[in-house]
Amino acid sequence: MIKIYTRLLTTILIAIFVYNCAGSPYKKMSIENPEELLSIQDSLLRVKKNDVNIINALVSANNRVAEKHMEQGDYISAADHFKKATELNASDVVSKYGLLLADGNVLVKKGNKNGIWDAIEKYSKAATLYPKNGEPFYWMAIAYTKLGDTDFDLILESYEKAISLELENELRTEVEKKHKHAKERKNKLDSFWK
Repeated sequence: MIKIYTRLLTTILIAIFVYNCAGSPYKKMSIENPEELLSIQDSLLRVKKNDVNIINALVSANNRVAEKHMEQGDYISAADHFKKATELNASDVVSKYGLLLADGNVLVKKGNKNGIWDAIEKYSKAATLYPKNGEPFYWMAIAYTKLGDTDFDLILESYEKAISLELENELRTEVEKKHKHAKERKNKLDSFWK
């Protein structure tokens, strides 16, 4: 009886271990080589479309690839990957935030005035997802500058809001530099009309 119980317990423990580790290789792959994981995304979803571990790994991989594209200024590809991540998990805040920024950047890059206003709205929505993050306000300042680089109140206000919030060091340096430049231009324009 003890042998049967031990064998049954061992079988259960092995099954639990295998079940808990099933997503681990994919999670690791999403961190170390997200592009490779995404290359088998369709196959994984066909076989295990309801596996939470695999879904989470694919969301993570899409977000990582999207962030690489954002860093390279390829906002269309970034938006595509963030969108795929949100389709896999509609409640993933990282994906939603990234998609709003990427879509906004695409609109600003196109330069259409109505599109730039739409971009500002997207940045505003992104700011609500991470209220302590200054990055959306940086992008708002860029958008306002693109609309008309003499509307200094909105531009400076956006830069100042970004500076007052959390920013990565490299971005903080960029924001402070652009803020200083906009302030100098405003002072120069103001002194010209005196």
